[in-house]
Amino acid sequence: MKKLLLYSFAALLSASAFAELPSDGYYRVQNAYTKRYVYLMDNKGSINGTSTTVDVGALELYKDLSELNTDPSDIFYIQKAASGKYSFDVYGQGTSVHGFLNRYLEIIEDRKPYEGRTSYMLHGTDMGVSKYVGDLWKNMDDNKGLASSECVGDDRKWYFDSVDASTDQYFGIAPSQESNGKYFYPLYAGFPISAYSSGIKFYAVEEIDSRGAAVINEIKGIVPAGVPVIVECSSPYATDNRLNVGPFGGGDNVKTNLLKGVYFDNNERDHHWNRTRFDKNTMRVLGVKDGRLAFVESDIEYLPRNQAYLQLTDASQYGVKDFIVMTEEQREAELGSVSIVPDTAVVDVYTVDGRLVNAGVAKDEVRLLGKGLYILRGAGVSEKLIVR
Repeated sequence: MKKLLLYSFAALLSASAFAELPSDGYYRVQNAYTKRYVYLMDNKGSINGTSTTVDVGALELYKDLSELNTDPSDIFYIQKAASGKYSFDVYGQGTSVHGFLNRYLEIIEDRKPYEGRTSYMLHGTDMGVSKYVGDLWKNMDDNKGLASSECVGDDRKWYFDSVDASTDQYFGIAPSQESNGKYFYPLYAGFPISAYSSGIKFYAVEEIDSRGAAVINEIKGIVPAGVPVIVECSSPYATDNRLNVGPFGGGDNVKTNLLKGVYFDNNERDHHWNRTRFDKNTMRVLGVKDGRLAFVESDIEYLPRNQAYLQLTDASQYGVKDFIVMTEEQREAELGSVSIVPDTAVVDVYTVDGRLVNAGVAKDEVRLLGKGLYILRGAGVSEKLIVR
């Protein structure tokens, strides 16, 4: 089978879901014995039925809680399957177990509570051989563990904690940029989010101006899963920037968004190499330029995981080093970008992401291009035109 992203691990989640999870929802997973938490670092894995080996290298385990509340990769959505008493699907980092294995997974509950809590173990059998996923690294003082399908003791037991913004199991933003007394972070997460703490806002980039503007639009309500955003935070501390994780929805809240993102940046093992190389010509990352929030050039080699970046779409934009983040109103005031092109003008027509559609056409002929939102530039001014 291809891409086990955790045949065993996901099954492990499903059993927990039956007894401890009263409904579908978002959870963090902790090894009951070593106390290390599970992080999903890529979407690669395999089952070898001949040698009865299971590759669970996509999982990494850490005890250090300093990153726990701010890392999207340690949050999993568990959903009961329509068939099978113990069958569940598990979602994380833009993928799901059933999505690439075409099967649901099961888990067994440990017969006795572990340290007073219900714990669960994976029970996967292939060609008559059973495998259990656990934390094989027994040095309890080490921050990092070792995910393995060869565990046989208490290291196979797992706890499940519901992600809840009102508890210690919250998800919050530790901002990476400060501009004019405000704090920001470029987030890309595989689950829906909305503001729990006060003072939090979410922005999409709706247009790139080749004169150096990244025009933003606020997304209100739920930000759908897999939508990259700029998060405006209320303070530099994650505990003050808590987000609700789920529920699903928010699809109508995002009209245009030129931001992109990647879920993985994994170079832990050669066979789990999963990275996206940064292209200096076509990509910009969030930073600060002359004190202002901007998408800027960078010397990084690979894109960081779970962060949004700006993807340029037209060669006319490649020579612009920095795109200042601003609202439409700010662009009008600073660049005069929304003037009315005379009806008799000859214009160049662009998409909202800056790609040239047609050059040197009469303004009254633009409607022949078909439905869409266009940027018209001519006679020294520009305007937006919606063709319905």
